[in-house]
Amino acid sequence: MTNPYIPIACALHDEYEIAIMHGKHLNIRWLDSAGISHTDKVLPKDILVKDKEEFLVADTQYDKTLRIRLDMITILE
Repeated sequence: MTNPYIPIACALHDEYEIAIMHGKHLNIRWLDSAGISHTDKVLPKDILVKDKEEFLVADTQYDKTLRIRLDMITILE
């Protein structure tokens, strides 16, 4: 991704961690690397750090595993 990573707020990071610990599904909207918006219900599995960027690793309701950069998530429900 060419956009520099912008760290997310600690409170939001905590929400992801709590969802992972409790196995809670989340409805999220995010932008992919091409800037295309996606919306899906996901089951968060982990937070991955790579090259100083943080990613949410999550399974979709269609058994696809996603890796979404945290600062690209635009809506969390």
